[in-house]
Amino acid sequence: MFFTRVGKIIAHVIFWVGVIRVGTGFLIAFGAPDMESNALASRRYLAAATSGEAINEGGIAILLAVVIGVLCEINSNSKV
Repeated sequence: MFFTRVGKIIAHVIFWVGVIRVGTGFLIAFGAPDMESNALASRRYLAAATSGEAINEGGIAILLAVVIGVLCEINSNSKV
């Protein structure tokens, strides 16, 4: 029970960090006038080479959070 609750909390944190990373990546991608400023802002705010890389990493984090959340739900619904 303890690990299921901790897993749900971790899934929520990973999910929201991924959403913020994807959102910030899109803001930088559409707000930068050229590729140089895109790369500069991405390195400064996202610790990524480009905004596309940050969006990709955020998407992977969201998928990971969904998988962890589903596994925790399965575990919480099992009656052992």
